[in-house]
Amino acid sequence: MTYWRMQLHPDAASEAMKHAVDSLAAGYIGLDFGSEVGDLRASTREQVQASEKSYFAFADEMAESDNVLIEVHHFPFALVTVDGEYNYIRTVAPELGVWFRHFRKVRDVAYYADYKTDARNWEQIPMTDAICPLRRADSNSRRLIDQWLQWLRSRQPHLAAAGD
Repeated sequence: MTYWRMQLHPDAASEAMKHAVDSLAAGYIGLDFGSEVGDLRASTREQVQASEKSYFAFADEMAESDNVLIEVHHFPFALVTVDGEYNYIRTVAPELGVWFRHFRKVRDVAYYADYKTDARNWEQIPMTDAICPLRRADSNSRRLIDQWLQWLRSRQPHLAAAGD
C-alpha cells in the first residue's frame, strides 16, 4: 500500500475548497491537464508539460486501498482510501459533480477538522505539486497519515480490517 498526497482543484486557488468539497462529496478524486492528453494509459510523458509528468502516477502507480491525504491551501483537509481503478472521460460530465476528466472512486472519507478540532493547532504542510506519492517514511505527510489512521481505526474498527 502506498500513501499519497494530492490537491483537488484546477489552477484556481480561490476555489480550492469548493472543488475539494464537491469532489469528495461525489466520491471521487482526480486531476486534469492544461492541454488535452487523453487517457493516461495510452499517452506518453513526452506529451505533457514537465510540471505534469508526475500525474501519470495517478493512472499507473496508484492502487485500490492506497490512502490519499487531500490538502487545501497547504493544510490537511481529508484522508481517503482509493476504491477504484483509474478512469478517464473525454468530456467533463457535470452530473458527476467534478471538474476533472481523470479520476478514481474513493471511500472512507475522513475530514481533518474532525481529527484535529482546534484549527489554531492545524499543521501546515506546504504542497506545490498536484499529486505526490509519499516514498519517504519520515515525511511530515506520511507521519500525519499514520497517526490519523491509527486514530481512525481506534474509533472505526472496520477500517482496521480494510487497512491491514
